[in-house]
Amino acid sequence: PAAASKMSTLLLLSSVIVAALADPLIVDKTKQGEALGAIGGLSGGGATTRLLVDYVEPARSQILDYLFTPNFGASLHLLKVEIGGDSQSTDGTESSHMHSKDDLNYERGYEWWLMSEAKKRNPNITLYGLPWAFPGWVGEGSGSPFQYPNLTSDYITKWVQGAKSSYQLDIDYIGIWNERSSDGTYVKTLRKTLDAAGFTNTKIVARDGSADICDDLAKDPEYAAAVHTIGLHYPSDYTSYAKCHALNKPVWASEESSSYDDLNGAACWGRVITSHWVLSQITGSIMWNLVGSYFHGTNWYASSMMTAVQPWSGYYEINPVIWASAHVTQFTKPGWMYLENDSGSGNLPQGGFYATLVDPNSNDYTITIVKIDEDHAPCTRPGLPHFNVSAETVTFKLASSMPTTTLLSYWYSNFQNYTEDAPLFQRQADLSVGSDGTFTVAVPVGAMITLSTIRTGPTKGSHGPPPASLPQVPLPWVDNFDNYPESQEAHWWSDQIGAFEIHSSANVPSTSGTIMRQMVPELPIGWSDHGSNGPVTIGGMREWQDLNTTVTFSVPSSSKPAAGCVATRSDQSWHNGIVFCVYTSGNYSLSYAGPDQATGFPDSVVASGQLSKNIVAGQWYTISLSTLQDKATATLDGVTIFTDTTIRTGDTGFAGFGTNSWLAAEFDNVMVYPVGEDAWKPVPTCGGVAAGTLVNAKPCPANGVDAPDFNFVLLADWGIQHVATQLCVEATGTDPGSSLKLNTCDPNNKNQQLKNDYTRIRNTLEPMTFLGNPALSLVGSKSGDVTVAKTGDWNKWTFFPNTGQLRNEYVYDGGLGYPMCLSVCSN
Repeated sequence: PAAASKMSTLLLLSSVIVAALADPLIVDKTKQGEALGAIGGLSGGGATTRLLVDYVEPARSQILDYLFTPNFGASLHLLKVEIGGDSQSTDGTESSHMHSKDDLNYERGYEWWLMSEAKKRNPNITLYGLPWAFPGWVGEGSGSPFQYPNLTSDYITKWVQGAKSSYQLDIDYIGIWNERSSDGTYVKTLRKTLDAAGFTNTKIVARDGSADICDDLAKDPEYAAAVHTIGLHYPSDYTSYAKCHALNKPVWASEESSSYDDLNGAACWGRVITSHWVLSQITGSIMWNLVGSYFHGTNWYASSMMTAVQPWSGYYEINPVIWASAHVTQFTKPGWMYLENDSGSGNLPQGGFYATLVDPNSNDYTITIVKIDEDHAPCTRPGLPHFNVSAETVTFKLASSMPTTTLLSYWYSNFQNYTEDAPLFQRQADLSVGSDGTFTVAVPVGAMITLSTIRTGPTKGSHGPPPASLPQVPLPWVDNFDNYPESQEAHWWSDQIGAFEIHSSANVPSTSGTIMRQMVPELPIGWSDHGSNGPVTIGGMREWQDLNTTVTFSVPSSSKPAAGCVATRSDQSWHNGIVFCVYTSGNYSLSYAGPDQATGFPDSVVASGQLSKNIVAGQWYTISLSTLQDKATATLDGVTIFTDTTIRTGDTGFAGFGTNSWLAAEFDNVMVYPVGEDAWKPVPTCGGVAAGTLVNAKPCPANGVDAPDFNFVLLADWGIQHVATQLCVEATGTDPGSSLKLNTCDPNNKNQQLKNDYTRIRNTLEPMTFLGNPALSLVGSKSGDVTVAKTGDWNKWTFFPNTGQLRNEYVYDGGLGYPMCLSVCSN
């Protein structure tokens, strides 16, 4: 040990000597590059802020403070929002302000509210709107928003007008169509339409996608003149954007990150908001998404700056990505100028990046430094080439052009420090600047550092601990849809296909004062799922199984049989689940998926038959579905349709209700409640769990109940930690077939490191590579054995964060049977 200590001291001294001998990094204000556009966040694409609006005070305002209040948290320069288009756009559907050509309503959705709250906290925040989808009418049946450019331009301009007339919001930027094609004729028409309506200051971004837009703009000067900013999504810093820069327009990463909001997500974000300027001269970065406020089980869970998924408890997470943002946003403003490479920005000698921004109107400047290693630097996309970094001590020297200063504020984070007291946006002692304009700073691996002349103002804001977490959605869940504002959504229900809004009933007599109506009248011009199944809204937990869903419904007259449907165990868009529908044709179905739009009926039918009464358009009916283990029971107006029909047991998921086509179906008096008392009891621990306990796989506990032997967390250092004991899963060897046991957590022990796609593993099956021997991964067998090996009955896993379950199925897999979960129970 003494020899090892001596060696580490010699290595540290040698690194300091090398740094002292190296040429200092020059900071020269005369070598200015381009202006900082903004560091921002994106709400939408889609429905990513759905649950936030349902939070109660003060939690809701606290979340907004962490995002938008200057010198408090993320302090964002820009807010980008989805222009709702009535179609599924990642985590749900956002309502359009114009469901049809003769419809106009600025009371729908929550993006207006969110922009207003952002402006309330920061009057200077930049606002940016972008459609993911369009209502079908703008294409008049063509399926394209560009077929009739005047219609689509008027539609978008009306959204800009609504922001101004109804909410006093000025929209600074408008995009074309998220990650889909652009069109020169449409963009020119949009520019003229905005100008004619008085919105000459609203700038156009093209195309919120790939860089091939720059080829199109170079060929058409009028098209190029209509576009202010090039918006790229997930741009690689190892690709040339010379054609884009040749247009002499700002180039932004107008969507970036999509990464889970732990230390790895912060490392990703801190890297790109620094490296984008150094390597690609990209001057703005907008993170998707702003706040992960959508149920686990919809796409890209918690790929966000913050997580807020419990409006019933008020709990939210203040994640490290907030503080990575603060390293830049609290010390700069849009319009500050980047310094050119080798004159204030560039690559660090031992790997990593630094970038300097200077205020053109004062003597202030800010230097951001970031050094993340190869294992933790990647965002979800794009991939990175191989690289090395190492700790170093760096000396900077201010050129004569720089203002004289003796002290710089010094703020520090380390996103690869995995201790409980890991530094996140901590202020250090001010850094002294020598009389010769030099200053020196140590830069360890994992560091993000801000050095700035701004010494007052920035703070690590806090509202204290948030309310306690209660991940189980409260049951029973009952709602009669009264007491909501007109045109809004009901609490917690999350539209996935179609758009469901609160309105007075079109049918008399109504079952109550207001109801929830499906509002999309025709196939939208979609982005992802245009509507493969009928409209559906969902809610609850991805773990639910033993459940009753009841709803009262009414359908309008239709040329085809219309349906009212309820679901349990549903996935996001009821492609999997247990679904009961009744039809105006007088029949019913029980199926493993929702009704198909093309036929109006589901595939994978389990049971079907004739009803004893007709379903008449305009009348109200109550349908109910209960599932308990391998049995399903359904009723219509209290009369049993079938009882204890055998169903498969592997499905898990949400409660839901909906219809089978683009109908103005109405719903009321929804009830969701547990079925089977024993199925909802906590699962007791097997006991005796300690260091050395064998890790195995057992059938997953259902319904989201507390089950300590199955409760783990995935650590940012690639460890799997058992929550109750705080011990980590460790392979007993590096040979194929080595078993796993619990041991004291050690972030440097490769036998505890099971590297995975830390974002996608919460939404799909992903391999977990064993870093003790990267040829192996974590595998399981139906017998319950879990090892590190090359093959097994399964070699991919998914993580359910509400219960801490590491599962072998995300959706039903008949080849594996009932889902199996990692466990420390030996019985």
